[in-house]
Amino acid sequence: MRSGILRMGRRTWLQVGRFIVFGLFVLLGILFLGWTRVGGVYISVGIAVILSILMDMLCRKIWKDREWQIWVLFSLDSILAAILIRMAGNFDGPFTVFFFIHTFGAGIYLGIRGGAIMAVLDSLMIAVLAYITISGVLTFSPAGGSLEEMIEVIPSGVSFQYALLFVMIYAGLLMITGLVTGYLSEHLLFEKGRVEGILLELREARSMAREILESLSDGVLVIDNSGSPISINRSGLRILSLDENWRKTISNTDIYTMLREYQISEGMPPIIEISLGNRVLECRMGTLLDHYGKSAGALAALTDITETVELKKQLQEREKLAAIGKLSSTLAHEIRNPLASMSGAAHILKMGSIDWKKTDRMTELISSQAKRISEIIEGYLELSRKSNVLYTNPVSLEAVAMEAVDVAKQGFGWQIEIELDIEGNFIVFGNQSRLVQLLTNIIRNSVEVLENKPDGRIGISLIKSQMQGMAELIVKDNGPGIQDNVINDIYDPFFTTKDEGTGLGLYVARRVARDHNGRMDIESVPGKGTTVRVIIPIAPPDVVTYETGGIEHG
Repeated sequence: MRSGILRMGRRTWLQVGRFIVFGLFVLLGILFLGWTRVGGVYISVGIAVILSILMDMLCRKIWKDREWQIWVLFSLDSILAAILIRMAGNFDGPFTVFFFIHTFGAGIYLGIRGGAIMAVLDSLMIAVLAYITISGVLTFSPAGGSLEEMIEVIPSGVSFQYALLFVMIYAGLLMITGLVTGYLSEHLLFEKGRVEGILLELREARSMAREILESLSDGVLVIDNSGSPISINRSGLRILSLDENWRKTISNTDIYTMLREYQISEGMPPIIEISLGNRVLECRMGTLLDHYGKSAGALAALTDITETVELKKQLQEREKLAAIGKLSSTLAHEIRNPLASMSGAAHILKMGSIDWKKTDRMTELISSQAKRISEIIEGYLELSRKSNVLYTNPVSLEAVAMEAVDVAKQGFGWQIEIELDIEGNFIVFGNQSRLVQLLTNIIRNSVEVLENKPDGRIGISLIKSQMQGMAELIVKDNGPGIQDNVINDIYDPFFTTKDEGTGLGLYVARRVARDHNGRMDIESVPGKGTTVRVIIPIAPPDVVTYETGGIEHG
């Protein structure tokens, strides 16, 4: 706090104030009291003031600014003021008010402590003047001039009680003046320091914000409400290929045109990608707000996304290749089942130990599975085209169930006990090969989880659903079941818990069920087995007539 008091500007104003106050006091004293009466003393006081100013300047050069120098000046001023007041009249004369000016100044420059001490010193000076008046020591009676009229009102005989009361009143008033002025001075200095600190922090924050803005790799352009450019950072100059005279040429750029259009038009999107030469820029535009939350202009942030766009293109190409890979993997998975049946049938034919009826059956199996492979490929071509197929061909779910079981028994599920229970022949609209594919995938999943179970068995049922107009294909096994932590993921493509699984069986099965306006539900109890229900709507009996054929199955 004292460092603020000792600043050069405040010290200069202190000396100017001292020179003016004492100069006027001396000049008016000589004019009104006469040169012969007070001239010598007043001139001596004036010279003392001038010498004190010169000595203070010399001390400041030698010791720099020190607080004790101001204390010396105010103490000297109290003594000089007492001399001038004594020469202008008694202690209770009108010029005693000068001590209030002195105490007030001390409070401003020296704070509470300085104001209080100078109030005590000024009170002592008044007490000394009162003692001189009462005791008659150094008596002086000014004569002539208009000031004589003021002095005549002063009592000629001053009592001790009057002098004591006067000194005590002035001492109290001076002390209040010193304390109040000192407190206000220190408080103002504190608030000034706090404000200066805040302003310094704001300047530092603005400087840091500017440094951050200049360090950004994104270009930032700011314009005001009238469209005049306000600022642009270094990255903006580099991206737009502008020089130091950018304010004259910025209006010719596409960025400025778009920003201005965004500012005056509500339909302009805030984010736009533009091509600038061989680069691609993402321009993000927004409104610049002032301290009151009102619009002060608009700004555009420019990001060079050329590398991002190139990486996105590469990623899209990889995704296309991955999609082709997934489709190929799915197709291979679906073809594997009929190929296994064909391989098994061919192996039986190669042995040559079966009769002609069995031979015809194996040949028919190979032919039907080859046809199924062709239909599977055609179905996946439809799937890849994302086309919605409207099935109108009648299909027997009994035939679907018998074919799927036959494929499993002759191929991948020959070592597992598979039982088929058909309650009725339900006709649906659909594609028989795809429905066989659906049921085969479900049976294959059950077979794979029962490979290491000696008493593994699979029960397949075709029943009429409790839901009106629906039929159900149910596949139930006594395998290990599905754990709770993966039950929600089993329909995701390529999700599998098997070492050699593809994770496509149930995904494709549910897709086929949905394509036939049906659904597939899975119920599983860990350690007890899994039940899969495929629910498909039955074709109306008055729309289709189906003639059953003698399909031989074992």
